Amino acid sequence: MQLETLGVSMARSMKSHKRYTVRHRETSSRRIESCYYAGDAFEARVLAMEVVPFIKAHPNSIEEIRCEEPKQV
Repeated sequence: MQLETLGVSMARSMKSHKRYTVRHRETSSRRIESCYYAGDAFEARVLAMEVVPFIKAHPNSIEEIRCEEPKQV
């Protein structure tokens, strides 16, 4: 029962998340893009810093954080 409740709450919370692309530049000038599901751009930045050691060491290497969700008409 507890696990089912957790699954439902996770599904609800994921609906509020959007897909973000975080682009950063390495010291070799190579651009790298990574995708994350996050509530906002700041959360996507934090996730990128947790996952990518280079971004954690050089947070200013992030060039762009782009929301990939289609706009609602």
